[in-house]
Amino acid sequence: MKSSYARLLAVRRVTQDNQGKKTAGVDGVIAISPKQRLDLAEKIKGNIKAKPLRRVWIPKPGRDEKRPLGIPTIQDRARQALVKSALEPEWELRFEGTSYGFRPGRSAQDAIGRIYTAINKGNYYSISQGG
Repeated sequence: MKSSYARLLAVRRVTQDNQGKKTAGVDGVIAISPKQRLDLAEKIKGNIKAKPLRRVWIPKPGRDEKRPLGIPTIQDRARQALVKSALEPEWELRFEGTSYGFRPGRSAQDAIGRIYTAINKGNYYSISQGG
């Protein structure tokens, strides 16, 4: 969290690499210059109170309903990326190797492949429900 390189990498991820890099939060900031990126890396030091989210209502596929989407500011996104880069490596080590939900580098196809392999090797059991 204190590393200047980690802060610079977090800023790069949200301002250059991220698909939503041109989506503004409540502050209206969309694209920033290289100088502004350096300033942002300094701003995300220490404890910062997050700004309110910009609320956008997006349509649900195949329905007339809409769902809310909260869009943080670029500064808040950079801070989130910094915290993620600090926490993720330690927590990935603690998780079970057989869990696949919402894990980086793992997909539903990986889980299906693991199930297929277990069934073919006979390393499985089932729990019967009912009478």
